[in-house]
Amino acid sequence: MDRTRALTLLFTAMLSVCCVSAQSGTLEQQRQWFEDAEPWVYYPNSDEFQSLYHKLEGYPLRPYLQQRALMANLSLDKTDEIQQFLARFDNTPLADPLREKWLYYLAKHGHNRAFRRFYRALGQTELQCHFLHFVAQSREALSPDWYQQVDELWLHGESQPESCDPVFKRWQQDGHRSDTLVYQRLVMAADGGDHTLIPYLRSLLPKSYFPLADAWQHTRRDPAHVTRLDHFQRLPSEQASDIITYGHRRLIWRQPDLALRSWARARERFNFSPGQLREVSRNFALALAVENHPKARFWLEHANREQYDPDVFRWHLTEVLRDNHWQEVVNVISTAPRQLEQDYSSQYWLGRSLEHLNDKKSAFEQFDTLSSVRHYYGFMASGKIARSPSLANVPLAVSEQQVAMIASLPEAERAREWLELERYTEARREWWSLQQKLTREQALTAAVLADRWGWHDQAIFAFSRLGYLDDVQRRFPLAYEGELVASATKYQVDPAWAFAIARRESSFMPDAHSGAGARGLMQLLPSTARYLAKQRISGRTLYDPVSNADFGARYLRYLMDKMQNNPVLATAAYNAGWSRVKQWLPEDDVPLDVWIETIPYRETRNYVKAVLAYRQIYKRRLGQSQNLFQDLSEMQISADKPTL
Repeated sequence: MDRTRALTLLFTAMLSVCCVSAQSGTLEQQRQWFEDAEPWVYYPNSDEFQSLYHKLEGYPLRPYLQQRALMANLSLDKTDEIQQFLARFDNTPLADPLREKWLYYLAKHGHNRAFRRFYRALGQTELQCHFLHFVAQSREALSPDWYQQVDELWLHGESQPESCDPVFKRWQQDGHRSDTLVYQRLVMAADGGDHTLIPYLRSLLPKSYFPLADAWQHTRRDPAHVTRLDHFQRLPSEQASDIITYGHRRLIWRQPDLALRSWARARERFNFSPGQLREVSRNFALALAVENHPKARFWLEHANREQYDPDVFRWHLTEVLRDNHWQEVVNVISTAPRQLEQDYSSQYWLGRSLEHLNDKKSAFEQFDTLSSVRHYYGFMASGKIARSPSLANVPLAVSEQQVAMIASLPEAERAREWLELERYTEARREWWSLQQKLTREQALTAAVLADRWGWHDQAIFAFSRLGYLDDVQRRFPLAYEGELVASATKYQVDPAWAFAIARRESSFMPDAHSGAGARGLMQLLPSTARYLAKQRISGRTLYDPVSNADFGARYLRYLMDKMQNNPVLATAAYNAGWSRVKQWLPEDDVPLDVWIETIPYRETRNYVKAVLAYRQIYKRRLGQSQNLFQDLSEMQISADKPTL
C-alpha cells in the first residue's frame, strides 16, 4: 500500500472514530428511533415515519428503512427511486432483497421490459424462468446461451417452478428436447431426485424407452428389484448396468447379504465399467464396515487397492483396529497414499501399533513428534508419553490503524448496529458481504475486530476459513464465561467441558438453530429442555444464553449419571443419544482410543475427538494444567466397565 493511500485510510478511520464519538451520546436513542420507525415502513408518508426517518440522518441502518418502505409499497411510480437505491447500494445486502421483490412484482403484473432491465441472476430459478420467458416473447432471435440455460434447467432431478413451463414449451418447439435429454432427467429423478417425476418423464418418451423407465421406477421404490436379473437381460446392456449398479449401491445398506449374493451373480451376467465397479466396491466396503459385517474386511481391502478414497482408508484402518491386528495396522498405513500416510491419525496409529509390537523406542519417537501438534491426536500422543499438551498459541498482531479502518467501512458499521440490536441474521449478512471485498490480511483484521465486539462466532469462522489457526485465545474464547461457569458449577460438571461443548455446537452463536431444531449456545432441543425441567418450556427460551447454559449443564449432568460418570461416553451421548451409545459399548475391554476410532457414526466420532481436544484447550484457558489425555490414554471401555 503506498504512503498516500495509507494516510488517506488513516484519516478516514480517524474521522470515523471522531464522528462515532460525537454521536455516542445519542446512539442508544438512535437505535430506539430506528426500532420505533420499523412498523411505520408500511406508511412512509405518515408523520410518524417521516419524523423518525429525518431524526436518523447519518445513522448506519437508516437505509434499511428506505429499503423496507420501498418493498412494502411497490408500484411503477417508484421505478426511478428503486433504480437509484439499487445503484447506490449495489453489491450490498440492501440491494438483492429489494431487487428480488421488485422483480416478482414486475413479473406478476406483466411488465416485461422493466423486468428485463432490472433482472440480475439471484439464484432464483423462478425469476430466471420469468426472464427467459420474457426474452422468448421479444422479437429478438434466441441466442445459443438462451438454449444452454434451458438445457441446464431441464437437466434437474427435481420439479421446476411453473414459470419454467412456457420456457420448456418454446425450447421443445424449437427442437431442443431430445429423447436423450428426457431420459437423462428421468435417471436424475430416480437417482436421488424427485421420483414422482418419473411417470411424467416416461410419458414424454417413445415406447421403446418404457422398459427402462419402469426398471428405474421399480428400483427406486425397492432396490431389491435388481436381484431379478432376468428382467434386466431384456434391456440395452449399458443402461441395464447403470440400473443394476444403482440398485446394488442402495441395497447393500438395507439387505447386505442379499446384495452380496445378487452382485456376485450380476458380475457373471453383465458387463460393468471400471467406474461402476469402483462405485459398487466403495459402497459395499463402507456399508459392511459400518455394520461390522464379516465380509467387511474383504471389501475394504478390495476397495482400498482400487482407489484413493479417504473414507475407505479410514474404515479399513478401523476394521483392523477392531480386531487388534496391529501388524495389519502398520501394513494399511504403509500402503496408503502419502497424503493419508502422513496425516495425524495415521501417525498416531502407527505409534500405537509399534507400541503393541514391542518397538517401544520407535513408538516413543512417533508420539514425541506428534505431541507438538495442537490436535486430538497430538494430545493423545502427549498423553502416551506423559507430556504437557502443546497449545502453540501465536496471537495475530494487528495495528490499531488497520482495525479502525475496517470498523469505519459502511458494511462494518451496519453489522455493528445490527449486532447491538441483537439482530444476528442481518448482522451476519452485512459481515459476509464485507468479507467478499477484503484481502486476506484485511479479513484477519476484521476477525480481530469481531472478537473485540464479542462476536466470537464470526471471529472463529474467519480464522478457520483463512487458515490462521494459531491464535488460540481468539479461536477458543472464554465467551459467556459467567453463564457457563456458573451453570457448570451448579450441576457439578467441568466448566472446561461446558465450554468445549458450546464451542463445538455453536461456536458461541446465541441464535444458532440446527435443521433438527436444536437451539442456542449448547444446541438443545426444546423437548430435551422440557424433559429436564418437567414443565413446558418455550423454544425461544433456549436462545437466551443464561437459560441455554443452565439447561446445557443440566443435560451434561444427566448424561454423566446415565453413563456412569464417564465424560467421554457422555460426550458421545450428547451428540448421538445415550441409548445408542450404550449399544456401541463392547462386551470385552477395549482401549478408549480404539473405541472412539470405531464409533459407527462419523459425525459422533469426529464430535467426540473435537470436544476432547477443545476441553483440553479450555482447561488451559481456565488456568488449569491437568493433562486430560494422560488419563484417557489408560482408559478401557466395555459395557460392564465404562470407566477406569
